[in-house]
Amino acid sequence: MDQTAEFVRLWTQYHRDVERYVYSMIPRSVDAAEVVQVVSVKLWEKWENYDHERPFLPWAMRFAWLEILKWRQRLAREKLVFSDELLQQMHSTHEELDPVMEVRRKILSECLQKLNEEDRELVRLRYGRHGAIKEEADRTGKKMHVLYYALERIRVQLLNCIEQNTNREGIADA
Repeated sequence: MDQTAEFVRLWTQYHRDVERYVYSMIPRSVDAAEVVQVVSVKLWEKWENYDHERPFLPWAMRFAWLEILKWRQRLAREKLVFSDELLQQMHSTHEELDPVMEVRRKILSECLQKLNEEDRELVRLRYGRHGAIKEEADRTGKKMHVLYYALERIRVQLLNCIEQNTNREGIADA
C-alpha cells in the first residue's frame, strides 16, 4: 500500500480517538480543534519516521500529548488553562482507562449494528453533524422532541447492550 494511503487510512481510523483525548484536556473547543489540526500536520510531517510494526494510536497520542503541553505553555497566563498537575493526572487516567475504553468502543460498534436502520440513522444524524436533528425534523415533519425522546430510548438501549456485553467480557466498572 502506498505511504500516503496508509497514513490516510490510519488517521481516518483513529482521529476520533485523538480528538476525544485532546478535547478532554483542553476546555475550549476552538483551541482543541486547533490542537487536533496541528497534531494531524505533525503526524504527516513525521510519517516517514513511523515504525509500521508498532500501533499507530499510541504514536499519535504521544504527538497529541506533546501538542497539548505546547498549547498549555502558550496559554499559561489564561485562567481557563488546566494546571500541569491536573493535565498530568488526566493523561495518566486516560492511559490507564484507554484499554477498557477501546473494548467499550468495540462493543458500542457491535451494539449499534444491532439497532434497526432507522435508529442507526438517527444516531448518525445526532452525532454526525450539528443541526442535523432539526433538519431531520423539518424533513420528516416530526417534532424535534419526538426525535430526542427516540434518541433517549436508543441511548438507554445502547447502554444496556454495552453493560451486558462488558459483563460478559468480564470487564469490571468499564
